[in-house]
Amino acid sequence: MFENLIESQHKASYGGAFGGGVFSIVFHSVLITAAVYATMHAHEVKRAVVRAFDITQVAQQKNEPPPPKNEIASVAPLPKGFQTLTIPTNIPVVIPPPSQNTSFNAADFSGVGVEGGISHGVTTTGPVIRSDQPYLESVVEERPEAVNGPPPRYPDLLRQAGIDGRVLLEFVVDTSGHVERGSVKVLSSTNQLFEQPAREAISQWTFRPGKISNHPVRVRVQQPINFQIQGRQGP
Repeated sequence: MFENLIESQHKASYGGAFGGGVFSIVFHSVLITAAVYATMHAHEVKRAVVRAFDITQVAQQKNEPPPPKNEIASVAPLPKGFQTLTIPTNIPVVIPPPSQNTSFNAADFSGVGVEGGISHGVTTTGPVIRSDQPYLESVVEERPEAVNGPPPRYPDLLRQAGIDGRVLLEFVVDTSGHVERGSVKVLSSTNQLFEQPAREAISQWTFRPGKISNHPVRVRVQQPINFQIQGRQGP
């Protein structure tokens, strides 16, 4: 056995430890400096990014074509309307229970305005309203007025008999002031022989068109045509 223990000697590497410590200090110092610089100049970087975004948006807006100008068209106000009561063909025997959801407004059945609407204006919730539905004389601001037209032809038979008469016609005057073909109806007459001459005459009449808000509109007109022998005074 060894009488003397040989002590193992550890040779410390001072150079390696010192070199590694200096590198660590320098590396962390650079990181800290970079972080501080980035923090101090973060608002400048953000401002530069926002400025670049604004410039891009302006360039895109300049390249976009201008939007088309919308033409503003003046529209005539909606006319008042009314509902029409219909007579049922099958009379119910049992009275149905009252409905809680049905509302009734007597003004909707006043008979003034466009048929199928309601008192405060035309609606499409009830009967379908055509867009070309003619207005009634009672709702237009300017009613159609007759300008010129030939007198009706007096039937020879009634002239020889000395019979006077009257025919009440209904027709539609268009926006140009002419009577629409096929719209003439006879509402009443004192003699059927007066009806055809009255139709022929009114079809050739011209009118000053009816207007709403200074816009010509189609109007349904009722016009009486009187037949009287010349030189004879009526009653």
